[in-house]
Amino acid sequence: PPATLTFFFNDPATTEIYTTAKSSAASDVYKRQAEDIITRGAPWDSRTSWTIVLAEGIVAALIGLLFIFKPLGGSSTTLQVVGLVLLAGSLITAFQLWRHHLRPEIEQLASFRSGSGMTVGLVVIVATFFVPVTDAVVAALAVVIGVGFFVFGITGIATSLVRRQLDVPLPLFTLVVNAVLALAGLVLLLAGARGADSVDGIFNWLGVILIATGLALAGYAYMLRQQDEAR
Repeated sequence: PPATLTFFFNDPATTEIYTTAKSSAASDVYKRQAEDIITRGAPWDSRTSWTIVLAEGIVAALIGLLFIFKPLGGSSTTLQVVGLVLLAGSLITAFQLWRHHLRPEIEQLASFRSGSGMTVGLVVIVATFFVPVTDAVVAALAVVIGVGFFVFGITGIATSLVRRQLDVPLPLFTLVVNAVLALAGLVLLLAGARGADSVDGIFNWLGVILIATGLALAGYAYMLRQQDEAR
């Protein structure tokens, strides 16, 4: 009857259920869109365009040059960039938690990983803006960010191994990346303990590695372009 239909569509509880369902559906759409943007930016993803891979290579090479030549203010700028990298990695982990892409048994470990990384990244970025960056400060911040990267890498390895399902293969790429991050953190920590000169030397080596990575990505982008043209 019309009266029943009128009551149904005007009933506050019904309206609340409809609004909640619509909001939840919209939220899922936004989450999927954000996830697609992050996933398609990975150079190893089959859907990634050669232009994106080339752009990532250019960015890596530019950051490498920044580490070596330090044109914008010496080690303080370098530390800011490294802090931003750690912060970005932590935000990606936070996004995975928000998207519920992690198994429930590792969510606490991933939350610790994300929280500690964001804290260290923000501390380093803020400190370089508001504290006079002397050699002692550079060494201290290198130790702090070294600890941050070491914890971030080790917890990343742990989240891949803790209660892993036996029928699922090991995520070798993820393990290698996190092992490299943990090793880089340990090297930064030890360099910071030895002083600012050692930190500068480590950043110079890191710059060389980033430039080499950028050139490798540029070569890979050229290969992808050739494959696209051959289709």
